[in-house]
Amino acid sequence: MTILATVLRGLRSRALLSVTSLAMMVLGVAGAVLGPAFQQASTTSYTLTRLADAAPPLTGLTFEVGAGRTGDLDELVAAGVAAVERELPDLYESPVVIVMSRPIAGPADVTYLARDDVCSVLDVQGRCPQQPDEVLVNEDDLGSLAVGDRIEAPLLGRPRVVGTYTTPDDSEHWLLPTLLSSRPESSSGAPAPGPFIVTDDVLAGLPRRLWAPRLESRLRVPDSLTDDELDSLVATTERLRAVEVDLDGGGTVVGTSTVNDLRSVLVDVRSQRAAARSAVAPAAVSLVLVALAIILRLQTAAAERRGHELALAALRGVGRRRSWLLGLAEPWLLVLLSAPFGVLVGHAATVALARSSLRDGLVVSLPTASVVNAVAVTLVVATVTAAAVGQGMQETLGARLAGVRRPGGGRGWAGLVVEAVVVALAAALVLARLGAGSDGLGATDLLLPVVLAVAAGLLATRGTVAVARWWTERFGDRPLSAFVAGRAIARRSQGTLVILPVTAAIAISVFAIGVDSAAGRWRDSVASTRSPAGEVWASPLDAVATLRLTRAIDADGRWTMTAAAVSIPETGPIVLVDSERLGRVGRWSPQWLADGGDAAEAADLVRPPAPLPVLTGRRVELTVETAAPVTLKLDVRTATGTEFLRVGPFEPGTSSVAAAAAGCAAGCELRAVSLEGGTGPARVSALATDVGDPRFLDAGWTRVEGGGSAIEDGVLVLEPGAPVVPAAVGSPMRAVLGRDADATVVDGSGDGPSIAVASGTIPVEVTARAESLPLTGPAGIMLDLTTFLAHEEPATALVEPVVLARADAPASVTDALGAAGLTRAGGVGDTRRALDETAYAQALRLYVVVGASVLLMALGGLLVSTLVQLPDRRRDAAALRVVGVRRRTVVLAAWWESSVVLGAATLAGLAAGLLAQVVLLRSITLGLVEDRATPRVLADTDGHRLVLLAGGVVVVLTLVAVLASVAVVRRARAATLREDAR
Repeated sequence: MTILATVLRGLRSRALLSVTSLAMMVLGVAGAVLGPAFQQASTTSYTLTRLADAAPPLTGLTFEVGAGRTGDLDELVAAGVAAVERELPDLYESPVVIVMSRPIAGPADVTYLARDDVCSVLDVQGRCPQQPDEVLVNEDDLGSLAVGDRIEAPLLGRPRVVGTYTTPDDSEHWLLPTLLSSRPESSSGAPAPGPFIVTDDVLAGLPRRLWAPRLESRLRVPDSLTDDELDSLVATTERLRAVEVDLDGGGTVVGTSTVNDLRSVLVDVRSQRAAARSAVAPAAVSLVLVALAIILRLQTAAAERRGHELALAALRGVGRRRSWLLGLAEPWLLVLLSAPFGVLVGHAATVALARSSLRDGLVVSLPTASVVNAVAVTLVVATVTAAAVGQGMQETLGARLAGVRRPGGGRGWAGLVVEAVVVALAAALVLARLGAGSDGLGATDLLLPVVLAVAAGLLATRGTVAVARWWTERFGDRPLSAFVAGRAIARRSQGTLVILPVTAAIAISVFAIGVDSAAGRWRDSVASTRSPAGEVWASPLDAVATLRLTRAIDADGRWTMTAAAVSIPETGPIVLVDSERLGRVGRWSPQWLADGGDAAEAADLVRPPAPLPVLTGRRVELTVETAAPVTLKLDVRTATGTEFLRVGPFEPGTSSVAAAAAGCAAGCELRAVSLEGGTGPARVSALATDVGDPRFLDAGWTRVEGGGSAIEDGVLVLEPGAPVVPAAVGSPMRAVLGRDADATVVDGSGDGPSIAVASGTIPVEVTARAESLPLTGPAGIMLDLTTFLAHEEPATALVEPVVLARADAPASVTDALGAAGLTRAGGVGDTRRALDETAYAQALRLYVVVGASVLLMALGGLLVSTLVQLPDRRRDAAALRVVGVRRRTVVLAAWWESSVVLGAATLAGLAAGLLAQVVLLRSITLGLVEDRATPRVLADTDGHRLVLLAGGVVVVLTLVAVLASVAVVRRARAATLREDAR
């Protein structure tokens, strides 16, 4: 009890140090708990989200009940339901019963179906059958019949049609909606209409061999699911997919879950789990590291403050063993208190983070790894406090009685060896990472930010002291304030102890911001690749029709544009974009072009030198000067394909002739002009339609044979047998290549680069390389849509046209897209949200939390350390004032001391954090998508956030330095020295 009372009195007398030490210990244990707990929570959240978002057929289970000896359908169904419920895992709902018949052969293979409340889960026109001679049929099978007519039904005669239903377009009520669809041909070759929906009595009256009741069970996604439970669930569903269970009545239950693919979720989750674990580890270790560094500093200060108590005990004859007990009692009592509180705080922090960023309703548990980590960190904290006490126990009795610390000889050889090992380890990890390429990271690589932060702090501490000594020796006492500050830094080691935790906190925060911003930009790049606009609409039309649709509903090109992904076996993936609209509508990541260009710059890189002339109207008129009668042939592309318009004949001299062009009423592209008949050149000075002037001569006409411009003195000159084409067709297509575009895609043989297409090759001019491209990713080639279609007409099966629309497009535009048969396939916002919900992305959020936490911890430790140093610094300041040093000089000296120490910590922290970014961000895995259409991660961080962080740190530390200098001088008087002398 005497020791306990002594410990309590000591803790109370050093309340500030005690409370701060306890807080840091709690935060250290909490960090150890938070890492594994949040990793498990993020993985569980991702697992549950994947299960909830998966299509119900992929997670559901279906069974078919075969008839046995029993002649009662209800008994057969009840026995089948009971057997299935015994086999189903707890996470699956009770099966829904759909009583069906097997297909009954005839002119059409007819199936009968009954289900409780069937009309409440179908879109029915009419009413439900209520009598045995009434049926409900699929509207696609009604044909020339109408509701109220009778229909041929095998074994039922001619029941009356009392209503129709439509095939469901989702799995909300029917696990497999195709069960209710109408097929033009079944396995027997006969048509298979949708099931005829009848009453239960009808099915019970059919022959027993035709009974085929179907049971459907859906997965009920829980609020918590451990790894073992998921593994067990997958194993059970794999078994139930084709299970066979014999019933007591002679029937059988057979699993028919051919589309269940729960194992793919397991594979994905396992990869996410490993990635999340490796991502969280350095963040959690960083939090513990900073806490340990601050604890060491605070406990060292506490041991110094206990020096007089230990000296008094020594004078009273207390032995060394009992002195150790007295020295360790206070910090170890704090350690014991911190363990349970740290676990509680870590769990509470995990719950708070989960509620703010993970799946709603997620149950957060405390994994075994968190408990083990908490115990390990508690032991480490106890060891650190013992080391701090050990430093104090090494002081002589005289030093303790003096109460004033004298300049010592440093930290000894042991400290130097430890520091050298840490610095060497950091250098080795950096060199190993730089020489390892960019093929992912190992566990040691992920600890690199932590080791770099420690090494930078140690080097900054040693370097600051060395520079301070050099300054005082080199420049003497000029200026006096700098001399006093340098001498204090060189002689008072307590002042530089704050460098390590501050450096570590800044370095970890810089790296955390880098990881978060790089991950965010990478996910934005992936989202822009997959969904290169606010909205993406899948088009059932071909590329030409889709292009004309967007030009019709959005003539100004403000809201929509057409794009298409083309898969040509000889070339690889190609993305075609409407370059005239890409800059206004498309989404383009600033990571893709080397200079950070936007969509408008990308459009310029593929835009042809001159646009294709478009003729719009029903008549076209040409003005031609010729020496002999000629006819001009115009090669145009209409909505239905290629056409040739012949205009003429033109008589000698200058004349204008018009011709019908019905196919150009909605617009057609002019791709070539040639001369038919005549022996001399024809000079075309004008072309017009009944709608307007297509700016015919601005198309940059060139000759097919021999090249060269076909424009002379402002008119188009045609020679017999020498067709001319617009510059968009006659010059090489401008192309942007993805960084991973296959070298064989662009053929450099012949006169220049070209790409292989079905009809031959198309010359191209490579204008840039891009990190990624819309729809195709890094392996694609981007070309202008209209120019490509002027060169090539790829098979419809090879082209996937889409319409890209801005997110703020008016309803009139989107309604027109829907009316034309297009369906919305998502958008960049939807894709980004899906990427943000992956386990890895959720785990990376911990970095931001840790970055902010370590900064706050370092600031708190700095303030407490400053307060602890105040008595010694005031005594030094009072001594200077007594010998005649001006107050202003003393204030400046105190400010210089704090500024140099904190400035060194800031510079070292920024350098270590930036180095960690440069080394790791080029190869760190920020997402797990394994295909060629995913852009690589770049060490592309948000410079604005880094500047804000650095600026904020500088402002806060400058304020601390100013306040500390003022506080040092405020009570630095001769009385201070007299009080200490007592």
